[in-house]
Parts: sequence; structure tokens; C-alpha cells
Amino acid sequence: MRFSKISMGITLLFTLGLPQILSSFEPAIAQTINTSSPNTLQLAQANQVIFVAPNGLDTNSGASANQPLRSITAAIKKNLGVGTIIQLADGKYTTETGEQFPIKLPTGVILRGNPSNQGKDIIISGGGRFISPTFARQDIAILASDNSRIEGVTITNANTRGYGLWVESAKNVTITNNTFVKSNHDGVFLTGSATADVISNIFIQNGANGISVLGTSSGKVQSNTFYNTGFGLAIGQKSQVVVLANRIINNRGGIVVSNLSTPTFRNNLIANNQENGLVVLKDRKGQPIVDLGTNTSLGQNIFQNNKQFDINNASGVKLIAIGNQADPKRTQGAIELVVPKTPLTSPVTPDPVIPVEPPKTLPPSTTKTPVPSPNTKPSQPPAIKPTTPQTNKPPTPAAPAIKPTTPQTTKPLPTANPVNAAPSKSK
Repeated sequence: MRFSKISMGITLLFTLGLPQILSSFEPAIAQTINTSSPNTLQLAQANQVIFVAPNGLDTNSGASANQPLRSITAAIKKNLGVGTIIQLADGKYTTETGEQFPIKLPTGVILRGNPSNQGKDIIISGGGRFISPTFARQDIAILASDNSRIEGVTITNANTRGYGLWVESAKNVTITNNTFVKSNHDGVFLTGSATADVISNIFIQNGANGISVLGTSSGKVQSNTFYNTGFGLAIGQKSQVVVLANRIINNRGGIVVSNLSTPTFRNNLIANNQENGLVVLKDRKGQPIVDLGTNTSLGQNIFQNNKQFDINNASGVKLIAIGNQADPKRTQGAIELVVPKTPLTSPVTPDPVIPVEPPKTLPPSTTKTPVPSPNTKPSQPPAIKPTTPQTNKPPTPAAPAIKPTTPQTTKPLPTANPVNAAPSKSK
């Protein structure tokens, strides 16, 4: 009975984005992505850099850091060529600074902030209506196109069912060194026939999933940190992604696999999740097919201290898991588990730091400061009245920083390590 409830709950949450299963998930976003070959003008503009800053002006040229545009939207309106870099300064990019969501990143364009710290000081916040051939109407912050690259920014979309970055059948998209935080639904959503590499990002406090991989999407999810988010990864439909060297820790659930997907897992740490580390849901006979390691290619995944089960195989088909570190007593379903003789080493991924939103930035004033006449006497400064200190209320302490949990693989992880707050449920 307990197992059935767990499986049903996971199925309802994960399938919130699967149109063939859940009719209430509205169809997404019809958006035609330009995949035509670049023309001569675009090639001439290759490697151009357009500078953007929240205190800039959209009437500036954007050609230098001293003349930045104010919005990413204004930069894109310049008909950017393949290879153009939109370089963002520190600050927050919202509708108040001129952004029009969703931001549709053109083919071959690079959106760059500060990759060295996962863009913690460069925040893109907001979302807008998006219609797609594969899903119902959605609310997204950024839409990626073929050969585009997103690096060194923080993306958040707190709108109802809000998504951070949406990749709809776009090819060769690179998503690296970013932070996806506090989106109401997912940080990254891959669908259609998308191909993308998602590398060295932080996923934290997203409502439903860090990443969803659906359709026939493929690519790599490598060296990312999934921390205190809904489910780290939700993999379904006919996708075939490779999940390599990630830390998937302290989430509601680690990984959910369903439908006809064929994911491969290698060298991941999946630990301290409040439900299951890995769940494989039943679809049809022999599906999904999950590669957790073979005799010729060891899995080398570490499963530790997940509250319900480390591996929960509800597919009804035996799961082969060769070379993974896990406690056989903490598995459920038919699993051929072969444990290595020596402890495995945890992968190294970015520390899960929650970005602190900067104060609102106003554009520079175009009004000149009046110069006083030489014959004008300076006015006397007003007297400063003493301020009576308040003694009846203690000062409000600053919120403590969330310190990442880095489980040690040579010793058992502590069992009492709950998530600070349960993520919001999907609508």
C-alpha cells in the first residue's frame, strides 16, 4: 500500500508536463525557430560584442562597456549575427529594466554573464507567454535557438508554472555555469528533438524539477549540482540523455524516469533526498530502459541515505546496475546490484549558493546638474536632529546562509539531514 501511494504521487508530479498522459497540461508554445543559414551580414557581425547593463540606456550604442544598452531585449533587436556575444554586467534584468519576456535568444548568439561564479550577481527574472508545437501554453523566461549558448547568469521565473530556460527542438545548445533558482516549475525544460549540453550549473529551490528531459531530446547533463529543489531530474517520453558526474542531493526526490526513455547514468552522487534517490516508473513491457552500468562500463554511481529507497524500480523489469555503491537493503523491485569492493569518490560540482538579489538599478539621468553662479552664496546645511534610538525592539538578525552539504563517500552520511523547506507542488 505504501509503495503504491509513493508511485502514484511521483507519477502525478512528474507527468505534469506529459501531454499524452495528462490532459490538463495545456499545449505549449508555437514558436518557429530560425534555423536558416547565416547570411553575409550575419557572418560579418560574427564575434561582435554587445554590452548590456541595468543602468545603461537602450539609446546607447552598446558597442562598449561605457555605452551599454539597458536590456537584453534591445540587444536582440539589433539583428545579431551568429557568434555575437551579449555581455551582461552585474545587476537584475526584469520588465522594469525593459525586458520583454520571453527573451528569444537568436540562432548562434551567446548570452554571457560571469561564468566564474555561475552568474550569482547577474539575475534575469521574469517570464511570458510561450506557445509550442509539443506542449500547451506555458510561461517561460528564455527560449534558446540552434547553436545558442547561455553561460554565467542566474535565471528565475516565479510566475505560476514558470520555467527558466526552455529548449524546443533546438540543436547544439550549450547551457553552462549558470544558476537556476526559484522558478515555480522547472529550471530547464528540454523537449521536442532538442540536443543540449547542460554542464556545471546550479539548480536550487525550483518548484517541480531542476531539469525535465522529454520528447526525443538528447545530450549531456554533466557536473551540475541539484540541491534543495523539487525533483533533481525528470526524464521521460523517448529522450536519451547521458547523466554524468552530478551531485543530486537534499532534494524532494533525486531522479524520476518514465515512458520509453533510455537514460544513461555514470559517476553521480545521489544522496540525502527526502523521497527516493532513483525511481523507474512502469510504462510498457521492457520500458523504460535505464543504463546503470554493465560489466564493460561500470555505473560508478553513489546512492546514500535517501529517505524512502536509494533505488526504487517500479517498472516490473529487472534493472541491471553494475559497479554502483548502494545498500541492497535500501532498494525496491527487481535489481541486479553489483557493488564495488572499494568506496567510490564523489564528483566535484559547483557549491549550491543562492544568489542575493541586487537593489533596483535606475538608468543614468540625462538631466545636467546645475552649476552655481560664482556670486551665489552657498546655503547653510540644515541642522541634523539627533535620532532617538529604539530600545523596545531588538534588531532583526540576518538570515543565515545555506551551507551546502557535501556528503563524504568513505563514511555513511548522517541520517538526520532534512531539507530546510519542502518545495512548492506543481499546479
